[in-house]
Amino acid sequence: MANFCKKCGAPLNPTSKFCTKCGAQIADTQPQQVPVQPQRPIQQPIQQPYQQQYQPPYQAPAKSQSDNPMIIGLLVLVVVLLGGLVGYYLYSNTANDSQATYSKIEKQAPENSSGAEKEKPAAAPAGANLDELVREKDSIDTAIGELANRINSHLSNHSSFRGYDGLKNDAKAIIDRANSAKDRLNGMNAADNAKKEALMNLFSLEIDRAHGLYKGIVDNQNGGDYSLGFQQGTKASYAFDAANSTFNATYK
Repeated sequence: MANFCKKCGAPLNPTSKFCTKCGAQIADTQPQQVPVQPQRPIQQPIQQPYQQQYQPPYQAPAKSQSDNPMIIGLLVLVVVLLGGLVGYYLYSNTANDSQATYSKIEKQAPENSSGAEKEKPAAAPAGANLDELVREKDSIDTAIGELANRINSHLSNHSSFRGYDGLKNDAKAIIDRANSAKDRLNGMNAADNAKKEALMNLFSLEIDRAHGLYKGIVDNQNGGDYSLGFQQGTKASYAFDAANSTFNATYK
């Protein structure tokens, strides 16, 4: 194939480096061919198929049939012996508990019976201690009369009870004494209920008498008049004198 000068168009000699007509340098238009080395095919190693070594299946050793009856017999014998021991243990404990319980009851029976007899209160005779309470009623009556005389003596020398607590405390002590005697009488089983009721009324009137004296003193100590409390005590004294006269005439 002919080549031409790119500058003047004249035909070129394939071996010339310059154009013979215009002297222009001829460029090397032929591509250089690089020698290509042939590629060698990659050889992969040939894989051998995996072969598992053959193992025979596990076989349990055969048991001797002659040993089975002997083993079963030994197990039955052990169970029977254990059952016998447990039964004997339970029976022994039950017998011991029963004997201990019986002995305990037998020993405690006399004590319980005697204890019951000790706890049973002895019956008090009907009308017991009523005479003693009649004397207590008369003693309280005397104490109230003496307290009234001391109060009158105090008022003859003083205009009030302020600063004097002795008479007030004595009146409170008589009130407590009469209440105690009334409670004792209320718990008694009297042969004559009418006498008991009459004596109960007399103790109530004595409480009112002493309370009237106590109230008059306290009212005066608080800045008030003592006359109202003393009037209540005087009224209760008149009622007591009338009831006590009837009681003495009936039961003495």
